Amino acid sequence: MNSRLLLQGALLVDGIGVARPGTTIAIEGERIHQVCEDGAVEASPDDDVIYLDGMTVMPGMVQCHFHSHFGAFGEGVTAPALGLEASPAYLSMLAVANARIALDCGYTSAIGSSNAHAIDVSLKEAIQSGLVVGPRYLAGSREVVVTGEASDYDNNRNFYMGLGCTGLTLRADGAEGWRRAARLEIGRGADVLKLAAGPGHGSAPALDYMYPTREELHAAVEEAHKRGRIVRAHSPSRTSILECARAGVDIIDHADRIDDECVEAILESGSAVAPSMLWSQRFLDLAESWDHDHAVLQISEGFQETPDQVRARIAAVREDFEYSCVALPAAARAGVPMVVGDDYGTPIMPHGHYGAELELYVKHLGIPALDVIAWATRNGAAAMGRSGDLGTVEEGKLADLVIVNGNPLDDITVLESGKRVSAVLRGGVFVKDELRD
Repeated sequence: MNSRLLLQGALLVDGIGVARPGTTIAIEGERIHQVCEDGAVEASPDDDVIYLDGMTVMPGMVQCHFHSHFGAFGEGVTAPALGLEASPAYLSMLAVANARIALDCGYTSAIGSSNAHAIDVSLKEAIQSGLVVGPRYLAGSREVVVTGEASDYDNNRNFYMGLGCTGLTLRADGAEGWRRAARLEIGRGADVLKLAAGPGHGSAPALDYMYPTREELHAAVEEAHKRGRIVRAHSPSRTSILECARAGVDIIDHADRIDDECVEAILESGSAVAPSMLWSQRFLDLAESWDHDHAVLQISEGFQETPDQVRARIAAVREDFEYSCVALPAAARAGVPMVVGDDYGTPIMPHGHYGAELELYVKHLGIPALDVIAWATRNGAAAMGRSGDLGTVEEGKLADLVIVNGNPLDDITVLESGKRVSAVLRGGVFVKDELRD
């Protein structure tokens, strides 16, 4: 018999059903060999046996909205466009550091979102080659935008700079332009094509329209799917959510203004939704504390807004947030697959604060902790197209596991910031081990 790793005496949260106390997980090589009650497996002298009394074993989580190089210097956006805050070399090193943070927090897989300079592709290749340690990774692309939308940095208030390089955005127009953009990003190695479908979310209201035409949207999705890639879209507004579902977008980001018609379209398309509500909550916590007659006046000048306009914007964001707090749980109950991940990498929401998002869903939205963990595990694996290998603790699956000091079903905060994540295994190998240190 080959030597095995035996995790004994754990509370198992397997990503499928109810928690199972007193469980043994036997691991051979990179896969789970057996999951059974304690005592059902007889240890051999060659086995590595770890007793986990008072600990929880759960599947590795999936960070489904990962901006790998966000967080340069911890100062937020200090450049005319995201992705230009520092040199590509520095941003690449930051991506490596952020990938390690995610892994240490229990996220053994991640799906990239918009990024500059094909950093995600290089990050993925470095992880695969063993050059750096990080989660299993799907590399994101630049974000495809239409002329004149909020993220078209070279054509809006920064036009006079003649940027040339606009960081993590790629401007395209017309169906053939969006088709070419998809080909370009996939040709550079992206696994995930990121599209900007609608305005708003977080610090701006979700106005009810869509940036691209239907023809543009469908052309990009068709091209990506034809080449075996997945598509995600920034889609806060009702119109953009609905049209993205109908176009077959795989991951609908934000979905602030989801309604029953959107839910029906999403269930038909099989799309997943990444609510990413933590950014909205933290922005509102900050913005609603401002001195709107003085401090905001200085801030608002950069946005060409008066204090009254800023107040109105914050109020609209608050309205969107409160709407989402009701609509998104209802969508989840209706069967819409939810996944986790947010715009980490800002001063108010650094990388590593991933557990705070889970806490928001459990404590503020009232979603059962078992369901939220399934969003982070089983649903995340499905969004990656890896349900056969990842996302649940079952015999034959890859041993991507998280060992937590405590019970996240009783207290979801044990997953915050990785502080009580005692060990992480990826493919049966410890990539974090504080159990025996």
